[in-house]
Amino acid sequence: MNIVEPYVSAGPFKFGASLNDIVSVLGPPVSQQSKKGDETVVRYEGIRATISSRGVLEVSFLPEVNVSLLGIDVFGNPEAFRKLCELDGAPKEFVGFIVLFKLGVAMTGFHDGDDAQKALTVFEKGHWDQFASELKDYAFL
Repeated sequence: MNIVEPYVSAGPFKFGASLNDIVSVLGPPVSQQSKKGDETVVRYEGIRATISSRGVLEVSFLPEVNVSLLGIDVFGNPEAFRKLCELDGAPKEFVGFIVLFKLGVAMTGFHDGDDAQKALTVFEKGHWDQFASELKDYAFL
């Protein structure tokens, strides 16, 4: 089980850890590619992480990976999305993502029932701040 500690870690990925730190823990990634600036994206089975010279910036999990956030099985519990939004208290929406700043995660595919798009992205503090003016309050229908 990959345990998420908001703004601290996502499973074996600690925010601020270098690419070398990650490879020493998990071994070589399935794939690795350079992204804009100094960012590198590494992929492991069901997991994608973006790492810069500052370290791990964000980690995305797909449904085939077991993930727990605040004791909630994110992909296994059908009530997970609602519970996490309630725990956060102020969910925001941005281009198909529901961003939960208190919990340090963005979720997609959960709110619109699109199982093919389901993913949980755990991010470092400040990572979504650039979009603050574009975020809208999310309300359950």
